[in-house]
Amino acid sequence: MSALAFVTGAAGGIGEAAVRHFHAEGFQLWVTDRDEAGLERLRGSYPDAVIHAADLTDRSALEDLCAALEGADTPPAVAFVNAGVIEPGPSIDLPRASIDLHIDINLRAAAHLNHALARAMVAAGGGHIISTLSAAAMVALPDSAAYSASKFGLRGYLISLAEEVRDKGVTISCLYPNAIDTPMLRYEALHGGSVLNFLTPPLATDEVIKALAKAQKSKRLEYFIPPGDGWSNRLVTSFPGLVRRLYPALLKRGEKGRRHFIEKNGLAP
Repeated sequence: MSALAFVTGAAGGIGEAAVRHFHAEGFQLWVTDRDEAGLERLRGSYPDAVIHAADLTDRSALEDLCAALEGADTPPAVAFVNAGVIEPGPSIDLPRASIDLHIDINLRAAAHLNHALARAMVAAGGGHIISTLSAAAMVALPDSAAYSASKFGLRGYLISLAEEVRDKGVTISCLYPNAIDTPMLRYEALHGGSVLNFLTPPLATDEVIKALAKAQKSKRLEYFIPPGDGWSNRLVTSFPGLVRRLYPALLKRGEKGRRHFIEKNGLAP
């Protein structure tokens, strides 16, 4: 039997691209998403895949998924924890439930899944967990405060977990993409997302898959997309007061980039 690859957020965007990538590499697939119609589409393309519909905001459904991972006869050899959500806009204009949504999916669910996968892989003698974070795990984005908080928190959890399991045969890697042209980013562009996402032209999904493939081979802890963003992101994290002084110019440039992105892709306001 082929080695197993597990993918969350598999029914669209980066997750679906990852499914295609793992299938091309010969992995057996275990895919999950809350989009049941999208999962049925995947079932048609990958009839041998294990399909698991789960809403990660539902704590019982999340626990069932984690229990299934820990109880699997053959745990995943590689896992891509990718599901995420954003409700953009000034924090004080959003309900407190929006904070909970970001924490539940981007942090709580991702941490629980990494925990379950790590336990299963340690018991099996090895494995590799790769998680999608965001440049927002390094650079706090105005108008995306809860999103930034969830990604900052996940980074801390994964760095700690990586050290705990490193000598037990399990590797943890984190991907930090800058803005990627996905349905989520297009929604942000039209609904008050941080214009800092558009300081440079958004990248194609393929750039994340290239980083995913690189992570599979070199198994480092952190990968920035594009790679050159690593040093600038670390600098911003170390000196947030400096960035605050630059915000007026950055926001002006980002707004220009946002308008260009909308026009280039023919997005309706």
